[in-house]
Amino acid sequence: MSRRHLVTSGLSVLAAGVLAGCPAQNVQQVGEQPRAAITYAARAHYPGNAQMSDRIKAVAVTEPEGKMLTVYNYGADTIPSTALWANGAFVKEISPIPPRGNVKAKYSELLEAGPGVRTFSEVSSRLERVELQTPDGLYTVQGPVNR
Repeated sequence: MSRRHLVTSGLSVLAAGVLAGCPAQNVQQVGEQPRAAITYAARAHYPGNAQMSDRIKAVAVTEPEGKMLTVYNYGADTIPSTALWANGAFVKEISPIPPRGNVKAKYSELLEAGPGVRTFSEVSSRLERVELQTPDGLYTVQGPVNR
């Protein structure tokens, strides 16, 4: 058996296992690119040690009824974010947030990091902590506050 065939077979089995382990009945609920989101979350590791910074000026606003989280950049500079973390366990890959811009995440798009793939909406937990990961590290976000 060729090495290429082994790698292809291994990736197919891994993808099937990840998708089969996803308790979401409709994988589309995790975003526009569910496979990429699930793969990102499965490989993600919470960096810990979030710090405050004068550079990262953001506030998290939640809509518990609508199961939506919005992070607003109220600063004058772009936040070079790569990931949004909720309660230190759920993650969503995001793009940089422009000045006075925002990023939205449905609770169903916040996926459990590591091998377990549950969405935040499937966990009966309150959103208590929101952090932004950048190439420089992990930063705290003000809030969350309910809308």
